[in-house]
Amino acid sequence: MRMSISASSLFWKARPALAWVLALVAFVYFAATNGDFLNTGNFYALMQIYSTLALVAVGLAIVMIAAEFDLSIAGVFPLAALITVKLVDSQGIVIAVLATLAMGVIVGFVNGWMTGALRIPSLAVTVATMVLTVGIGYAVTSSELVQMTNYKLSLRVTEPIFGIFSIMSFIQLGLALLAVVYLKVSWRGRFLYAVGSDPNRARAAGIPVTRTLIFAFVVAALFTTVAGSLQGLSLATGQAGPEEAFLLKAATAALIGGVALTGGRGSLVGVLGGALLISLLTNGLGLAGVESAIIQLVNGCVLIFVVLVDKPIDRLIGRRMKAELAEGSSA
Repeated sequence: MRMSISASSLFWKARPALAWVLALVAFVYFAATNGDFLNTGNFYALMQIYSTLALVAVGLAIVMIAAEFDLSIAGVFPLAALITVKLVDSQGIVIAVLATLAMGVIVGFVNGWMTGALRIPSLAVTVATMVLTVGIGYAVTSSELVQMTNYKLSLRVTEPIFGIFSIMSFIQLGLALLAVVYLKVSWRGRFLYAVGSDPNRARAAGIPVTRTLIFAFVVAALFTTVAGSLQGLSLATGQAGPEEAFLLKAATAALIGGVALTGGRGSLVGVLGGALLISLLTNGLGLAGVESAIIQLVNGCVLIFVVLVDKPIDRLIGRRMKAELAEGSSA
């Protein structure tokens, strides 16, 4: 029994390390095959991509650890950019950001409350809020591109710091790292894993399941709105429409990083490694002249591979643990 349990523990502890090793392999490959990859300008572009994906992937991973999923990210991300860009010229940056964050809190609360209190499957709830947020975006913009006139603000947000960072990347990476630490040291983090492992047992143990789910969905929505708002500011534009490809990348990063599809397992450190791998693939392939459609195809294939490999291994370890427990009880 001890051997089986240790094998399961080692497997899930090794997943974050595997994500970082794969990212290192991708980095070495692109550095060896493309001379422009190691340029400071490309590192800056890579960090812009990585910081945005890392923040959203961490938020999604928190929901997945609780054994739920958030499809509304595909609608919240572009809507956050739209609200920020549309309000920043007339109302100022403070009001624009506060309005965007308020939208995120409302969407996250609705997702968490309906999933936890009403016990409606999160896929049904979040697909509804995704459609709602996408529809609001189209209604607000009349399906037209929204642009900022204050380009100085855009330049300030994206101005290089130490050559490869920016205010945008610092904010996003800072929030992602804060979430990593918070989940490790707080009771809320333990509640998330307990709810993801077995919500009924968590309720019986007195864990506030509904409040924990609301927390998870609000954090995911807030992280998505911050990323979307900064994206809108950096590009000085916003456009309505779902961001399914971005959601796909975030989910792939979470799964590569070791977050279990069944919930209750996963490390945000691994998610950061998974996000780096996806960012390296996107940046390296794009630098090599590969079309965006092919890059999306590669990301989709990576996700399919992870899902196909993850489930059988998880089941195999589960069967081994049950067999060892049965032998121990019979003895």
